[in-house]
Amino acid sequence: MATGETFPNLRFMRTATVRPNRTFGDGAPPYAPAVTSTTDHAKRLLPLILAISGAGVLTFSLISPTLPDLAVELGVSRGVIGMVQGAVAIPGIFLAIFIGYIADLKGRRFVAIGSLIAYGVGGTAGFFARSFWPLVLVRAFQGLGTSGILSLGVVVIGDLWPPGLERRRALGINSAGLTLTGMVAPIVGGALSAGGVFRPYLVFLLAFPLAVWARRLPGRPSGPPPPPPLTHVRAMFASLRRNGRLADFIGLLPFSFVVMVVFIGFAFTTSPLYLEEVFGVDATGRGFMVALASVGSSSGSLASARLAARYATPQLLTGAFTGVAAGFAAIAVAPSLLVVGPALVLLGFGIGVIFPAIQNFVASAVPDQERGAAVGTWISSIRMGQAIGPILATSTLVALGDRVAYGVVAAIVLVLAVAWRPLRAYARTQSGEDTYLDPRLRP
Repeated sequence: MATGETFPNLRFMRTATVRPNRTFGDGAPPYAPAVTSTTDHAKRLLPLILAISGAGVLTFSLISPTLPDLAVELGVSRGVIGMVQGAVAIPGIFLAIFIGYIADLKGRRFVAIGSLIAYGVGGTAGFFARSFWPLVLVRAFQGLGTSGILSLGVVVIGDLWPPGLERRRALGINSAGLTLTGMVAPIVGGALSAGGVFRPYLVFLLAFPLAVWARRLPGRPSGPPPPPPLTHVRAMFASLRRNGRLADFIGLLPFSFVVMVVFIGFAFTTSPLYLEEVFGVDATGRGFMVALASVGSSSGSLASARLAARYATPQLLTGAFTGVAAGFAAIAVAPSLLVVGPALVLLGFGIGVIFPAIQNFVASAVPDQERGAAVGTWISSIRMGQAIGPILATSTLVALGDRVAYGVVAAIVLVLAVAWRPLRAYARTQSGEDTYLDPRLRP
């Protein structure tokens, strides 16, 4: 695509100048040929995609502000209550790749409907589980459905939007929708829990009308059906190597794991505990405070496509990680809620910038017929971070103290902001994949 070439802008329906691709993540050659405009059908499906993806976010953010009160109600310590959150993510560690394969084999619609039903049954059952281990068990069952829901938006957007800024913008809108849901959900969860700590679980009944709406989603991609699961996954990795993206893809797995440990563990799970312990904030107030991280994340997601047109992805990710570290450092030393609030917005903005860049790479790195497997593999690392993050974060808070724990997290994230680019360059050199890159694209 030549510099200055135009195409219809998805959001504003005007022409937008396309700059040469200077990133490792849009799945197109450095100067890609012109792509066709997004179809009206794809645009009509975007609200459905946002609704299904948003349901996945509710799994964590709706329950987060209730955790301190839930620990008292169930008679467990603050150090173990994180298992209520972590249990949701455990099934996805082992099943996300298989669910991605089923999406390639049976189609996106099949996975969406089945996942929403499992999600709704497990989530609603939480209202009736009035002791700790039964609640953990039904949350794990809910996680079976959440695994399919969280990957679906990226897969369908990859199917329907052509590579380049249109796809990146759609992914940014999807991420913004997720974080807007994450902004509202803690407020709703905190308000509902004021009348009973188990009442927020009834919100998961929304999954059943969503399952009916999901019948509008497309089936499987065109082309021959995929081979058996292991062969299909091997073919996906072979495509990554042919495209010179295998080292980046493998590197994104631990990278995404750390991001989720930080965001789900320390931004969502322990921040309500921190707010109660340090500042004495009640459940409703905690919901509003936790929502500020989602305000920042939504803003970062909406700004991601514009920032990607201005900065190369390595620069963008380094800056975003630095902002996250600064946010956690500010929380560690905050003298009042007037500092905690902007700090949550700042770290949320950084996370909001990071995720569309990662999603764009994953959605674009392989052919359509292998996208479900690629996204499923990536989701496995996400789910591992979501499972370990809440347990690790609450244990760290108890062991080190609230402020020290946030200071340690800030230092770790800052080290990652500095170290990830040299590590990526080393991995690409060792694999020989840096020979695929135009010199301008090297980190």
